[in-house]
Amino acid sequence: MGQSSSQPVKVQGSVSPGYESVKELFESNFKRGAEESAQLCVYVGEEKVVDLWCSVTDPGYTGDTLTNVFSSTKSLTAIAMASLEDKGLMKYTDKISSYWPEFGQKGKEDITVADLLRHEAGLAQFDLPLNVEDTLRENIKKNNIGSVIEQLTPHWPEEGPREYHSLTRGWVANEVFRRLEPGGRTIGEYLAEDVAKALGADVFVGVPQDRFNDFAPVENIGLGTVLKESMKTNTVGGAVDIGFFEFITLMNNFRKMFAEGQSKPVFNPYQDYDQKRIDLLFNKDVIRRGESSSANGNCSARGLALVAAAMANGGSVQGVQILSPKACKAFHEEVIERPIFKIFPTYFTQGGINKFAEEGGVGRDGYYGWHGYGGSVFQWYPEHRIGFAYTPTLLHWFDMTNGRGRQLQEEVVKCVRNRK
Repeated sequence: MGQSSSQPVKVQGSVSPGYESVKELFESNFKRGAEESAQLCVYVGEEKVVDLWCSVTDPGYTGDTLTNVFSSTKSLTAIAMASLEDKGLMKYTDKISSYWPEFGQKGKEDITVADLLRHEAGLAQFDLPLNVEDTLRENIKKNNIGSVIEQLTPHWPEEGPREYHSLTRGWVANEVFRRLEPGGRTIGEYLAEDVAKALGADVFVGVPQDRFNDFAPVENIGLGTVLKESMKTNTVGGAVDIGFFEFITLMNNFRKMFAEGQSKPVFNPYQDYDQKRIDLLFNKDVIRRGESSSANGNCSARGLALVAAAMANGGSVQGVQILSPKACKAFHEEVIERPIFKIFPTYFTQGGINKFAEEGGVGRDGYYGWHGYGGSVFQWYPEHRIGFAYTPTLLHWFDMTNGRGRQLQEEVVKCVRNRK
């Protein structure tokens, strides 16, 4: 794992003429040991120009196999919230308490929907961890999570209001969504019925039983492997895109964050779950069935890329409208730049997606959306009408910008420009 593979690398799928270099780059990541199983799918306009998958460990892995995409799920939640705005059921500038009176206490009275979606609600961490079973749909509808949120007191960092709501944004958003959605549906139910079913796209928050078993678990790349591979030069071609001294600096920064109390247990102890191994927890059946709509999306790259294509094409793709053009426009507007983790500039819209700009874009200039812990990318590029999705199982947990996906995104843009 994470070392140059001695097993044969057989990339499956197809690319359209002019995108061969994308396949070469995707394949090279396996050859240098940076991947175990991964999918890559790209639309340009309404055409699927890249549809690739490969596994060096799982012979049953296909282009339809689901995997957890962690924070790439956040953009699916943002689309769900945008559907409410589209129907006139909410405005981004509205106070959450106007829809959910019990929320409006203990300093939360004036928090708006846009504050939540921009990670500025002061609710980045809950005072007490939840039970894993609270995330099951039936328990969400019993207000198990909502009752906890109602009693929270918000806390904002001294340096500014933006603090990454890694898991909590989805839980709060789901409570708002189900209170406003006319049928009382959750975000997971909306995605299943109005997005996954409508588009024929495998994007789930709460995996249905008929899609449950075709699943590739995720796993962190080992610390020893990272150390060893980080000492290789670019010429040698290590499995990780980080140098040794850069990695040591990063680890020191992680330690400082933990020492400052910026990380608390997310859940109460559950079975044999190691609190430090969130990768393994999110492989568990109970998490996959539930709705942690910031982080437990189970998707294929094919499914995510099709949704991304809809966003890149003004809200519709293949005759299916997910958002109206007006709502899609509002979804991308009112960008505010502020850092997260004190060092990473982010440019979140009122709809809760990041606009990757030249300053801090890290090679993604022109894309919107977000990415997930360890590797996944779910983004779109409206100017070039690109819908992009990448879903790896080997998590490069130290890579805060998901460099493997970024390099593939850059190559796709080069191909698009060359074809024009």
